[in-house]
Amino acid sequence: MSLDHSLPVQGHLFDIPTDFHSDPAVHASPDHTICLWDVGGGIPCGACISVLDISKHVRMHGVKGPGDLEIQCTWDGCARSPMKRESIVRHIEEVHVQVKYRCSQCWASFSRKHTLRSHIFKAHSHVS
Repeated sequence: MSLDHSLPVQGHLFDIPTDFHSDPAVHASPDHTICLWDVGGGIPCGACISVLDISKHVRMHGVKGPGDLEIQCTWDGCARSPMKRESIVRHIEEVHVQVKYRCSQCWASFSRKHTLRSHIFKAHSHVS
């Protein structure tokens, strides 16, 4: 079975509750993606994974160790220079899978959970 790389895996959009005290990952929809991490010889992993489990899944590919450890992203032939291990999951979510988190009050979308939380606090927190 071969993978068709002509269809990009992108545009995952989550409706995250605007209660910024809750963990958004608990409320995200269960969208899945195909893992395109190179397991050797240019062969992608091919596993169907939840976009919420990317961190757990890439650890199975050896992406672990200290946060400042430099690691090369091998997702679908990524040419980006090596990055800190603590940044690789965010890189995969933003660049390769294009996960977006949407505000349920104004429908603005963000590529990072913390940017959504900041937006909610600034735009939707009403002080009496």
